[in-house]
Amino acid sequence: VTTAGIVTAVFDPEQIPGFFIQETITDDDPATSEGLFVWDETGMANVAIGDRVRVSGTVKEKSGQTQIQLAAVEVLSSRQSLPAATPLDPPAEADAAATYFESLEGMLVSVDDALAVSPITKYGETSLVLKKAGVERIYKNDPQHGLLITIDEGSWAANYIDDPAALPWRIATGDTVRNVQGPLAFTFGQFKIEPLSPPEIIPGALERQPTLPEVGTDGFSVVTYNVENFFDARSPNPSNPPLPSPNEYQHKALKIANSIAAMGYPTIIAFEEVENIDVLEKVAAQEPLAGYDYQAVLIEGIDSRGIDVGYLVRGDRVTVDDVQLRLDDAGYFTRGPLVMKATIATAGGDVTLYTIANHFVSLGAGFDATEPRRVKQAEWNVKLAQEILADDPDARIVILGDLNTFFDTPSIQVFRDAGFVHVFDSIPPEERYTYIFQGESETLDHMLVTPNLAEMIDRVQMLRINADFPLADPADDSPTRTSDHDPVVVWFK
Repeated sequence: VTTAGIVTAVFDPEQIPGFFIQETITDDDPATSEGLFVWDETGMANVAIGDRVRVSGTVKEKSGQTQIQLAAVEVLSSRQSLPAATPLDPPAEADAAATYFESLEGMLVSVDDALAVSPITKYGETSLVLKKAGVERIYKNDPQHGLLITIDEGSWAANYIDDPAALPWRIATGDTVRNVQGPLAFTFGQFKIEPLSPPEIIPGALERQPTLPEVGTDGFSVVTYNVENFFDARSPNPSNPPLPSPNEYQHKALKIANSIAAMGYPTIIAFEEVENIDVLEKVAAQEPLAGYDYQAVLIEGIDSRGIDVGYLVRGDRVTVDDVQLRLDDAGYFTRGPLVMKATIATAGGDVTLYTIANHFVSLGAGFDATEPRRVKQAEWNVKLAQEILADDPDARIVILGDLNTFFDTPSIQVFRDAGFVHVFDSIPPEERYTYIFQGESETLDHMLVTPNLAEMIDRVQMLRINADFPLADPADDSPTRTSDHDPVVVWFK
């Protein structure tokens, strides 16, 4: 086909291989867009914003984005006025919002006053909601999901996980974002604005380094914490993430130790995504934890990436009586469950506690495809708990970890049906999140307890140091953004 329009956006060809054009005369059909992306991976066009161009090429629908695969281009004129940007105002309902955004794909759009409901991600994307909507957070399966507006940072290739300092700007949940203008692209399953200039960012009121009180001797605290790819500085190492340098390894260990201090020095911490017992011992040896005699507990699993579940327990208060890695014969697990029996010293006497730490199968292949396996994993955990209860009917049991599922799902219902109580039942729904994905606050990390232990719950809180914040500056050793999950902290008395 051949068509013509004004060039509205040109980016670094290594980041976005092409340019956007837009017609100035509309076709009076509100369902169709007047904008279009022109794919030019060879950089043959050499066009500038404001050029009026005629382009020829093949129409393609690449991963859902309509575009022309460029074959020829002719500049008809230059320094033309750009079409006015359309202020975005999507409907709340998700399907209606998808239709709305589709009608604007490729066109210049703008956002003037919005609230960030997620931090900028490792891919440079941030989710916003217009302030006039009066919504401060979007949750999993939220009926107002359509309100989400995504802004990118002008790249479809960048991943900043290995170089957080390269992020072009930093946005945390709760920040105000203004003066966003650029074409509306569709990549990786999302409509997103590619800003033509940096947005205005006004920091919100989110506390940057919260701390929780230390539990007294009249009780104890238990934590589940996914620390996101905590590998040592030695080979072997998976291809992703790359092998950390000794300084990077030490830095991560210190940040984890500082986050443990911010949790109030918990009695027992279950970790997910740790490589081996050495990395836990590395954390325990950090200066912020001096005096608490943290002891590492881990048995290697068979995960292909080498990640395991493990524990740190306070040696000044905890005696580990037994620990077992209980992989199932059917092969539903490659990591965990790690079953530990421990005796905790309290002012009221010793308490025997059984913890079953887990890291369930990832959501990477989609919820519907993977949830049946998590149901099987939950059933195996219940079987382990029933074995314990058969020997000790009054046993206090905690099943915890990154279960990679949400608060009301079939796998969580397996635990409820077996008589376990979710610790999140005692907190308001708006507090039930440990992770943010594409603007949705969701619960991936869980703790379920036997009824006799539920009666002892004194406090349940997520330490808000990770999910709402962007990647940390490499020089920052504070607890903020140690991981991408918030730890779940529960006090028992």
